[in-house]
Amino acid sequence: MTFDMNLPLSELNSQVDASENHLFSPRMLFSRRGVLITSVGALTSLVAGSSAAAAEGSVLLQPSGKTLFRVRTEMDVKGNVNVPNNPLVSRKGEVKLPIKSKAVFDFEERYYRPEDADPASVVSYVQRYYHEASSESVLNRNSQTTKLRDSVKSTVIRRDSLPEVVYGVEDYFQRDELDLLRVPASSVAVDELLPNEAVSVGSRYMPSVDAMVSLLNLSVVETSDVTMEVMSIDDAEARLQFRGNVAGSLEGVPTTIRTIGKLTFDRQLGTCTWLAMAVHETREVSKAEPGFDVTATIRMIRKPLDQSTALDEPATDQIATSPIPSERLYVDLRSQQLGFSVLMDRDWRMMNDVAGAAMMRMIRNDRSIAQCDFRPLVALEAGAQWTLEAFQQDVKTTLGEQLSELIEADQRVTSSGLRVLRVTASGAVEGIPIQWVLMHFSDDSGRRLLATFTMEGENVEKFAGTDVQVGDSLSFTKLPPKAEKSASYESSDEDSSRVAKANSAEFSDDEVGSASDLK
Repeated sequence: MTFDMNLPLSELNSQVDASENHLFSPRMLFSRRGVLITSVGALTSLVAGSSAAAAEGSVLLQPSGKTLFRVRTEMDVKGNVNVPNNPLVSRKGEVKLPIKSKAVFDFEERYYRPEDADPASVVSYVQRYYHEASSESVLNRNSQTTKLRDSVKSTVIRRDSLPEVVYGVEDYFQRDELDLLRVPASSVAVDELLPNEAVSVGSRYMPSVDAMVSLLNLSVVETSDVTMEVMSIDDAEARLQFRGNVAGSLEGVPTTIRTIGKLTFDRQLGTCTWLAMAVHETREVSKAEPGFDVTATIRMIRKPLDQSTALDEPATDQIATSPIPSERLYVDLRSQQLGFSVLMDRDWRMMNDVAGAAMMRMIRNDRSIAQCDFRPLVALEAGAQWTLEAFQQDVKTTLGEQLSELIEADQRVTSSGLRVLRVTASGAVEGIPIQWVLMHFSDDSGRRLLATFTMEGENVEKFAGTDVQVGDSLSFTKLPPKAEKSASYESSDEDSSRVAKANSAEFSDDEVGSASDLK
């Protein structure tokens, strides 16, 4: 069911009411947001309702501190994605593309709180297993299906700081999987909407700013006028509704949210078991992602469990309170067009992947730190290799008058068998200090790839180590048929380490002969 966020709040409230008639069946519950963009799904629930008369007097709606849940969430999204011409120059969206998306999540999760913490305190560590996580999206008539791979269904969610951080236990996420799991309503935070004081029917209160940050999984909430109202209380449950506006940001990108919804607290179980909400979110264009203006309808069901059927063994207190392991926070970035994969820090995103070129960018708190351009080089004969001296000379030719000095050069063979030549150079472009790191990858079959990192001098410290990570983790994958067909081989010259002897016009449009052909 879709809520029309352009309607007056009174009519929206009626739509949320109606959503209670669209709950999932128990069989569905156990059968198994990129762009708020990639999706998120509406949640639903098994709620045992009692028709007893409303209790007289005030009651305390206090969570029991249960730690094991089965959750099902479904979300429908529709609206517009705002795509800028150049996000590095202007946040203004140049093109509005319509988007529709449906997502479904079905998972078990186990909560951990700091030692000796109150049962109502904030959860800092979560073990989660996804029985299902998938979305189907249509962006400007282009369809895309995203599904969580089996190797990353076992996950850990850290909520020591927000937005929450999720990582796989056995494998690394690909970027579309991370985007899929960015749900704008956290199942972990639902109980944080409950009042701290005893309430009765008609009572109103405002959830704390911290509670809204936690529920909406934002970095910061600057203002919130979201107000909760207790609609009914009986021996079995309490029903609440809420509405209001939130202004905040996510990783440095401003966002505004208008929401209305309903919440059910099961008094026997001591937890919130059902949430239905409509969210109208307008997020500005960032340097990493398009902006959007979308409406999402969310339904969520939470059922406490006595024991898990899929979660790993419970984490020890030491694991649950230890720092996030940095080695688990890489993301698997892939180029389908150039045929390679590489494990990178999550600040890196693949921005472009077209025939003959790929580009990724390092963006932190909506600031561009560095860029890496990839190009395939014309292939060598099997067994032939380029020398480090030849690569250094080619870098000098490439950079020309912009070059001040070559800082260092080295070569090595990776664990996957790729030979890597690396040259670091400094110079200036239009008076701005620049540092480049150029890396040449090749294998025994003669296949080659050039990676060129570019950054302003002030960002060198933030970039530090990225080139080493690329060298350690990059591997060649299967090329698309067109790229395989266009690959040509150039015979090596015994008297010369240069291999790109032919004029660049002789190469396919998808290839370059050497780094200097990029000039």
